[in-house]
Amino acid sequence: MAKDKVVTLEIPEQWLQGLDWERAAVMREIVQLGAYQFKVRRALEMYQAGAGSLGYVAEQAGLSKRNLIREARVRGIEPPFDSMNKPYVRNWEHERW
Repeated sequence: MAKDKVVTLEIPEQWLQGLDWERAAVMREIVQLGAYQFKVRRALEMYQAGAGSLGYVAEQAGLSKRNLIREARVRGIEPPFDSMNKPYVRNWEHERW
């Protein structure tokens, strides 16, 4: 079972306007949502940079492939296609890092 991490941080008051921020459940949900969105953004940046397939970057970010594909579509990110309308597959064998 995963352990909880206790974190103390200062948050600008305006970020909390209109929220019941004194309830721990509300703050946990806010942090969970922010962490999820951060992971999605990072994974899609990796994908667009050519670091791997959506499945690979989803795994690296700790996301499900299905959710990352959905998030990519929402943002208008589609897999690259070649001139014959087939998905483009990058050949990593000849690339140097």
